[in-house]
Formats: sequence, C-alpha cells, structure tokens
Amino acid sequence: MEDSAFPTPAINKSPKKSKRFLFLIVAIVIILIIIFAGNKFLGSNSNEEESDITPTPTEFQIPTDTPTPSLPEETSTPTPKSTTTPTPKSASNPVDKTTGLDRSKLSIEVQNGSGEAGVAGKGSGILKDLGYNITSTGNADNFDYSSVTIKVKSSKSNYLTLLKKDLSASYTIGSSSSDLSASSSADALVIIGK
Repeated sequence: MEDSAFPTPAINKSPKKSKRFLFLIVAIVIILIIIFAGNKFLGSNSNEEESDITPTPTEFQIPTDTPTPSLPEETSTPTPKSTTTPTPKSASNPVDKTTGLDRSKLSIEVQNGSGEAGVAGKGSGILKDLGYNITSTGNADNFDYSSVTIKVKSSKSNYLTLLKKDLSASYTIGSSSSDLSASSSADALVIIGK
C-alpha cells in the first residue's frame, strides 16, 4: 500500500502545480505582449505627431505678412511726391501779391462731390501748395456735383475772389458764395465735382 499511496499524491500535486505554472506563464506572456504592443503604438503616435509638427514651421508665414503692408505704403508714396514738388511755392510766400491776402489765414475743408476716389486729396494738395490751411478732407453730401462749388463765411468773403482765381487754374468753377454757416469749423468749403 505504501507504493500506491505515493504515486497518487504525486499525480494529484503535479497537475495542480503544472496548471498554476502554465497559467502564470500565459499571464506573463500576455502582459509582455500588451507592454510591447503598447510601446509600439505609443511610440509610433508620438513619432507621427513630431513629424507633423516639424515640416510646417511658422517662420515662413511671418515674412509673407511683413511685405504686404509695405505695398500700400509704396502706392501711397507717389501722392506725397506729387505734392512735395510744388511745395516751394507755398514756402516762398503764401501772400497774394495783387490783393495782399495771406492764404495761410484761410482754413478750408475740401470735399469730394464726384464720387471718384482721390478727388478731395488732389484738390487739397493744390490748395496746400498755394499756402492755404487745409483742415479736413472727406466726401460731400452727394456725388452729383458737376463742377467746383466754393462757399466762404461772410467774415472771410474777401478771400472768395482769390480762391476762385487759384482754383480756376485746375478746375471749372460752378458756383461760389459767401454764405457758409458761421458755425462751420472751417472758413471755407470747397466741393470738387466731376
């Protein structure tokens, strides 16, 4: 009986130990597979993200934005050049030799009455070159003016003839009056039409 007792317990203990050992090995293999597979997926994602970021530097977008504002400045540069050429006329003497009136003492608002871009700026440039004090430029109440309209405050009516003479060299004068409102911010209003 002693012989039969030993093999039975040995057989019973072996399958339990081998089942536990096999389960432990399978569990370790599964954990190792999960770790290695996770590293591969995580490693490839981080490499892809880095490769996406690296080829698109923002440095190259900044230089393209910088030259864009300089282009409008270049196009606006010719306007001052055209007004700076006749400037010595006003610097020499803004006083009219015939009437003795000082053009720099008359403040003028120039308005665009034609709807064409730059008309008020061009007119104000002509008047500045003659020595007049231009206080503002802008659009008129409408764009239906066909010629130049001049309005002067009654207190500055002595400038009306001089202003008409100065503008007639470049424009056709339509109407002129000395009935500009006393509450107007400028002494004269010049509306340049078509």
